[in-house]
Amino acid sequence: MGPEPVFAPDVPAEVRRLFERKPELFVPASRPKPKRQTSWSTEPGATFGSLLVWLAVCVGGWILALIIFAITLPTAVAAWSSLVLAAVAVVTTGVVGVSSAVENRSQRAVRLQHGKYLLAEDFDDDSARLLTRAQRAVKTVLEATVTRRGLLDDVKNELVLPEQLWDIGQVLHEQSVLRARQREVARGMATAELEAVLGPQRRALTRSVDAIKRKVELLERYADRVRSADAALRAEAALEDGDRYIELLARTEPVGDTSVVQGFADEAGALKDTLSRSIAAARDAGRTLALPE
Repeated sequence: MGPEPVFAPDVPAEVRRLFERKPELFVPASRPKPKRQTSWSTEPGATFGSLLVWLAVCVGGWILALIIFAITLPTAVAAWSSLVLAAVAVVTTGVVGVSSAVENRSQRAVRLQHGKYLLAEDFDDDSARLLTRAQRAVKTVLEATVTRRGLLDDVKNELVLPEQLWDIGQVLHEQSVLRARQREVARGMATAELEAVLGPQRRALTRSVDAIKRKVELLERYADRVRSADAALRAEAALEDGDRYIELLARTEPVGDTSVVQGFADEAGALKDTLSRSIAAARDAGRTLALPE
């Protein structure tokens, strides 16, 4: 599976939800920005035909209603009823005409946000693998119990991690574009002049890739720390059942045997220390993400 879409932090939540419902509307950043589309621009013939049919229905319906009014209603009432019906038909026709010339709301949102989201098609295999690793690490942190309980609030994961992911995604996309460009340029005959140009470019790209790898590894180390803190938190929760086990043993073990009770107490103290150290380590790892390099 390829990486999930990456959105800029300022992309509205409704646009992100729109991708879940209609991913086919979204256009990769590597392609031109989609143009404004309406019914007239995409299907002018069908739109014109639909309007003609609508007008025919309105005119025919109005004439039929006029005949019925003239037969069943007094003259004055029939005249006013026909006038009101004609006004309703004109307004409705105007609404239909305007709607056919207005851009679809979903398509407009995708068009305006183009370039602020990156799809799987925007990355080559190398970049896609790194981005997938980064997304997996971020997901681990954001879905962790210690995060949901606010034990890492001082790291501001909800703000820092999406920004980190977007920055990484942008760089990986640019690396993908440049790698493809290098392959295209180098496809012809190799010359000393070409190598003199491509050599420094390859070295620059390699340094950029190494830097991004370090960023991804930093995210993964943070995720590992958070995972460890989560494990300690779950162990602490399991330890809360200790009293029930003590009561169980009290019915079966000799009276006065306190070794098991003492064992639970010792384990609880050690576990609290482990949990504190794990959370502190996770916080320290998370703070490094927001520090300038």
